[in-house]
Amino acid sequence: MALEFKLPDIGEGIAEGEIVKWLVKVGDVVKEHQSIVEVMTDKATVEVPAPAPGKITEIRAKEGDTVPVGSVIFVLDTAGTAAAPAAKATTATPSAASKAATAPSGASKPATPPSSGAMRAPSSTSAHAAPTSNQTAAASPGGATIEFKLPDIGEGIAEGEIVKWLVKAGDVVKEHQSIVEVMTDKATVEVPAPASGTITRLLAKEGEVVPVGSVIFSLATAGAAAPIAKPAHAAPAAAPNAAPAQSKPAHAPAAREPALAGAGVGKPSHAPTRSTLDDKVLAVPSARRLAREMEVDLSSVSGSGRNGIVRRADVEAFANARGTAPAAAPAPTAARTPANAGTPATPISIQAGDRETRTPFRGVRRKIAEAMVRSKFTAPHFTVIEEIDVTDLMKLRESAKAFGAEQGVKVTIMPFIMKATVLALAKYPMLNGHLDEAAQELVRYGYVNLGIAMDTDQGLIVPVLKEVQSKGILQLATELNELAERTRAGKVRPDELKGSTFSITNAGSIGGTLATPIINFPDIAILGVHRIVKR
Repeated sequence: MALEFKLPDIGEGIAEGEIVKWLVKVGDVVKEHQSIVEVMTDKATVEVPAPAPGKITEIRAKEGDTVPVGSVIFVLDTAGTAAAPAAKATTATPSAASKAATAPSGASKPATPPSSGAMRAPSSTSAHAAPTSNQTAAASPGGATIEFKLPDIGEGIAEGEIVKWLVKAGDVVKEHQSIVEVMTDKATVEVPAPASGTITRLLAKEGEVVPVGSVIFSLATAGAAAPIAKPAHAAPAAAPNAAPAQSKPAHAPAAREPALAGAGVGKPSHAPTRSTLDDKVLAVPSARRLAREMEVDLSSVSGSGRNGIVRRADVEAFANARGTAPAAAPAPTAARTPANAGTPATPISIQAGDRETRTPFRGVRRKIAEAMVRSKFTAPHFTVIEEIDVTDLMKLRESAKAFGAEQGVKVTIMPFIMKATVLALAKYPMLNGHLDEAAQELVRYGYVNLGIAMDTDQGLIVPVLKEVQSKGILQLATELNELAERTRAGKVRPDELKGSTFSITNAGSIGGTLATPIINFPDIAILGVHRIVKR
């Protein structure tokens, strides 16, 4: 059969993607999960895998094209290959099979042909993007149960950590509704539902690390029986921090919508409702999370980002405007005391709310901590501190600042420090390298890629500016400003977080006389820049 593969909706407000590079050509025979094309979105550059084995018969987008989510980008002929994946389904994921064997009666399909072949679990890149055999079953009048596997998003990702479930067993969800937050080595993303239906099982706990390909939840599509522990209408109310779309009653119209609408199996004849449109609001992850916490309807928030994407600041502004921002605790009234007792101290309000707050230590913050601990215990740290007279440099920067303003470029002190670092590394090349532990070799580079530590809401992130030795001050200033903006907005690409040969951290803005930064392993050294003061 001819399978039309659509650019998948990976959630997180992604509306389009750029075709970076085709890894196959028309006529190639490919295996299931083989990388087909590199696609770049606002969040990352990923390799999209084949949803099934077959032969590439058409490529419908050129390298460099920007295509909307849902557009067909290639066609795969799976004729003659259907039997292979069907047989493979019972053996490829023994962990999933063993779970199915021990699940309550009716919780999953029996692991015997022929039904197991029709129910091969989809990855997220294919579950709602192309009509594979299991999708055809999901879209049939009787409905079906989708065993959703943690998707392979390329970039060398082998596992992911379940950060937070946004639904519970028994919830009725819409296609594309966010189901779970998953963190990999590259980013934290919200995984969407591949179809409309009812969540029947959650197969991983928050904080659990699961391999790519593991089944993480089961979804009974429209028309299928939902064998859950309790009826959907008896499910308790959603948690206060759940998204508005998730707190709808189980009898919401979503349960009656055709499964996999838009995946090549026909669309509903009725016009989309307001709630359907709300589920597609474009927003960055931090904005979605804050909206849930503050109970803000994202569809009511005007986005200031590119293409109308809602940012965290937009949610905060909306909440402040409607008066839902957390108010400061009122100052307590001082108690009456004897005249000779002195003026009583007014208690300082540390934080409104509970006396103790616990936040799960996971996500990007934990990855940063793990990297720092590894660096500290792997590379013995030795610190050299030096004072430098930068009077002439500050004068030069002022003239460059005025010149940059004419070009529309904000010039800070950092581009000058970066160029000075390149000159120093040319004089001391042993510092511009890596320790290759596997090969037991010291690697020196004939170019300089500078990792620049940047403070974000998620912690200290170190994106990389490439080939600094060949760039001028204004070019470095332009690239640095653009990279800093995307890093703080959570839009830095995975390839921009690796490849440094040396790193710089600027702690001058936070004060203090000096600090001893941790090396950005496997770099050999790091430069710490501190306050500039008049003497």
